[in-house]
Amino acid sequence: MYHVHFDDAARQELIRRTHQHNIAPSTRDRLEMLRLSDAGWSIPKIALHLSLHEQTVRRWIKTFLLDGFDALVDPPRPGKPSAITEEIRTAVRQWIEKGDRTWNATQIAHEVERVYGLKRSNDQWRRFMRQEKLSYKRTSRSLRHKQSPDQVAAKTADLEVLEKRGTPERST
Repeated sequence: MYHVHFDDAARQELIRRTHQHNIAPSTRDRLEMLRLSDAGWSIPKIALHLSLHEQTVRRWIKTFLLDGFDALVDPPRPGKPSAITEEIRTAVRQWIEKGDRTWNATQIAHEVERVYGLKRSNDQWRRFMRQEKLSYKRTSRSLRHKQSPDQVAAKTADLEVLEKRGTPERST
C-alpha cells in the first residue's frame, strides 16, 4: 500500500507548487493526491474524492515516491510551433496600443501579410487579441456620410408634426 509522509520542508514545497499561477489542472490534481495521502487518506478514498480510477491515483503516488515532484508535471506537447512569432506579436501589440488609428482583425491580418508575408485568418487574429487581452476598436457602421442635411431637416420637421398630432382615435 502506498502512502506519502511529508516533513515540514516537503509540505512547504507542496504548497509552493500548488499555488503556482501557471500550473496545469492535471498537475494540481496530482499534487492534491499527495496532500490527501499525507493527510492519511487511503487510495480508494482519494480516487473517489477526485473522481479518478484507483490505479491512476496509485500510479501517480508511486511515481512521486520514485522520482519526486518533477515527475508529476506533464512533458511539453509535441507539434509544429506557431508561425506567428514573438516579433509579429510584439508588432501587432504596438500597432494597437499606438492608438493613431482604429484596427479590426481583418486590417491586422492584411497588415501582417503585407509587412511579414504571413497569411492567417481573421478568426485567428481575433483569438490572438482575445488571448492577449488586447482591445481593438471596431469601425462603426454609419450612413451619415450618405445623408443630405436638407433632407434630414425636412424629415425631422415632418416627424415633429406627426408626433404633435398624436394618434387618431378609432371609432367602433
